[in-house]
Amino acid sequence: MKEVNKEPFIHLFSCSTGYYLYDVNTDSILKVTPDTYQRLEKRENIEENEQIRKLKKYGYLKTSHVQISEHPVTKLLPSLYENRIGNLTLQVTQQCNLRCDYCVYSGKYYTRTHSNKRMSFEMAKKGLDFLLSHSSACEELRVGFYGGEPLLEFELIKRCVEYMETQTKDKAIHYQITTNGTLLKGEILTYLIEKKFEITISFDGPKEIHDRYRKFAGSDKGSYDTVMQNARYIKEHYHNFFISNVTFNTVISPEESYSCIGNYFKGEELFQDAVFTSGLVKDEGKKEKNTVSDRFSEEYQYEYFKLLMSKLGKIRKENTSVLGREQVEFLKMLRGGKQQDEDIELPKKWHHGGPCIPGIRSLFVTVEGDLYPCEKVCENVELARMGNINSGIDIQKASQILNIEDITSGQCKDCWAYRYCDFCIRYAEKEKEELKTCLLRNCADMRKKIEHVFKDYCVLRELGYDFETDSLRKGTENGRKNGTLDASGG
Repeated sequence: MKEVNKEPFIHLFSCSTGYYLYDVNTDSILKVTPDTYQRLEKRENIEENEQIRKLKKYGYLKTSHVQISEHPVTKLLPSLYENRIGNLTLQVTQQCNLRCDYCVYSGKYYTRTHSNKRMSFEMAKKGLDFLLSHSSACEELRVGFYGGEPLLEFELIKRCVEYMETQTKDKAIHYQITTNGTLLKGEILTYLIEKKFEITISFDGPKEIHDRYRKFAGSDKGSYDTVMQNARYIKEHYHNFFISNVTFNTVISPEESYSCIGNYFKGEELFQDAVFTSGLVKDEGKKEKNTVSDRFSEEYQYEYFKLLMSKLGKIRKENTSVLGREQVEFLKMLRGGKQQDEDIELPKKWHHGGPCIPGIRSLFVTVEGDLYPCEKVCENVELARMGNINSGIDIQKASQILNIEDITSGQCKDCWAYRYCDFCIRYAEKEKEELKTCLLRNCADMRKKIEHVFKDYCVLRELGYDFETDSLRKGTENGRKNGTLDASGG
């Protein structure tokens, strides 16, 4: 039997505004004195420190760890899959009219490659029927279309939409599509606007950068001019739709200039008021991992710093990069409200924070009818496949995907970042044992990422930013008034 850890389950860190401890059991960040920090760090003469005695009195510094790895939703899976599948994504084709250098289907990843496989209407209908028969508790339904380039199968998409409209009258249906933007014109565009599709367009920045990575299949011709022409047309002729229904997703290569891409989007009229998501070239499942240059890191950190300064009213938002804004939103999502809603203690039975409920956020159906938790997983990993549209969801497989911590539970239970770990089945490159190696290899980077979030959170709080109201506090003369997490008082 494993020896119970009697040390306080905490993580210590410092930044420009002072010394802090993260208390894992209560999920709280507390500012401490240098003496308290040093004693806890060295684990020496702890009981002689008055602040430490007060912390223990008020319920901090507990030694409790999770004892049994089990996601709290595990026993609810049968009911959830019977009644609450409200989101379905259909892989209507595995073909694409572009050959993007960094695409996960380019052959540079362990997952499948482009092929001529396409979904039949019979298969799509099975997927839609599955959605309809397993969504009784959902007031709204979402149907997504994915590829390859899904608009290559426009006729199939139309049949799917028409079928859904004949099958349900009492639920709102939202349609989503992720596209490279080259086919967004004519009849296709008119139809997507008529049906109020939510459209995500892949777009990577200035012409020389976009065209370097996003070329038409079988040629060296880039797609920038085509996508820009189509996007401009939508904004000019369907402005309200463009603002409310169109999102741009930018994949950023760490070999490029981060500032150059950000400045392009800031200066190009088309993208004013547009909604953006962005991220680095996907590293999970890549055969050769990305190399991030010092220049890229410096430019990224500088733009992120400007975003933080904008939250403190030091820089106008319009002078910041649109690419990093979701990072600040991620920070707010991760820590917003936590100080007002502390836990008491870690449960004896729990699971780290990584996996969502597989298939509930977006059940993914491949052209051949296999079921996966979402479109981000590797389709060559048997562990990630949770069933088939003909036989339905395999509850045991779904439970294994949900409880991915079982693979690394020995290490996970003692990790201070337990609550914030984002590891899920999307990290699977191969099967179970190799997945364990893959997960553990990334643990240090994950903890480093979370600690950086904690530091940014503390600095912003110290300087008066209120995460709950997304505004600056007034009268920030001292730590208690400005919302810093000061444990030096009573």
